[in-house]
Amino acid sequence: MREAPKKEKQVVRGAAPLEDANLAESLPEDESLIWQGRPEPKAIALRAMYLWYVVAYLLVLVLLRTGFLVMSDAPMSEWSALLAWQLLASLFIVGIILGLAVLYGRSTIYTLTNRRLILRTGAAVPIHVNFPLEKIASADLKVFSDGTGDIALKLENSDKLYWLLLWPNVRSWWVRPLQPLLRGLRDFELAASALASAASAQSPVSFGEFKSDYEDVSMAATALPRAQ
Repeated sequence: MREAPKKEKQVVRGAAPLEDANLAESLPEDESLIWQGRPEPKAIALRAMYLWYVVAYLLVLVLLRTGFLVMSDAPMSEWSALLAWQLLASLFIVGIILGLAVLYGRSTIYTLTNRRLILRTGAAVPIHVNFPLEKIASADLKVFSDGTGDIALKLENSDKLYWLLLWPNVRSWWVRPLQPLLRGLRDFELAASALASAASAQSPVSFGEFKSDYEDVSMAATALPRAQ
């Protein structure tokens, strides 16, 4: 008996190299892979871990502590040793933040099919979270000056989602209703277009919110869905 030929699935890949490309083989027959992408580690470090704020805080601590010793006429050997120790400790903290950003950037993959958006995240224990397209009420895009964009999702029911479970793929300073985030996309225009097309096939949509810190972005990236 001859085996039926496997259904060939079309994949529109993002700019980053992906590790979940074999997901197309495990999807149901009526579901196809449209787009995959992952966050840029720099975007995670700056916008999820607030790297520059941490650096500024550490520098202020170093300057205050060292300045206090200098003003109190402490021996040079004492305050210089303290300064060196504080700088090394600060560099260690910054190194941890950068390392975590790279780890989360490599372990996170966003997958869009014609039925759902799949978020694979988790540095130690990878998890998969599914967002059916018909449950996405709207999706808002913000583009940053570093050339990456964030897509915030507003869901019809987000009560069963948890901030710590999705972090850093969640909108900062926004606890309830929780908004999952496709963070730091280099190919945000491709992602926006793919998400708009897939969502419009499930329900009538209109434009979502668009914000930009970058004047040279194409207005085609504003084509994000908002369910009516």
